[in-house]
Amino acid sequence: MTDEQYHAHSWLSRMWNAEVEINQLVFKRGKILDDLSGIGKYDAEYIPTQNGENSTESKNIEYSLLCEKIEKKSKHLSEENCRTHNVIEKVDNTMYRGLLEAIYINRLTLPQAGKLYNYELTRTKFYRNKALDAVSQFIPQEVIVE
Repeated sequence: MTDEQYHAHSWLSRMWNAEVEINQLVFKRGKILDDLSGIGKYDAEYIPTQNGENSTESKNIEYSLLCEKIEKKSKHLSEENCRTHNVIEKVDNTMYRGLLEAIYINRLTLPQAGKLYNYELTRTKFYRNKALDAVSQFIPQEVIVE
């Protein structure tokens, strides 16, 4: 991969970690919801823990905070996905655009993206690099923070 291709790849994939983080927060929120569903009713007087705090109330607060954090991060991810999509749309070649969308918007692995075009991994890497060459001129020259 050339320096230009690497820069394009880095910019296009800048939100991959954010999506993983959101998925982990959603998983954690689900676990809290599972814990809460085992409690029959909310009782402010019932204190099941030894330290004097109501665990149901704590879980409800944590659930609420997680929802807020997920919503904020999801909004940012969506905005950045739109920016990425707008850059990819500037590429003339439809196959390159499709491959870039599959990898950098839909987050498919290279083998998964290759199956869309019936390519083996080496051919997929070849075309991905060609697509990165095509899109690199449209990539903003900003610093990518990982």
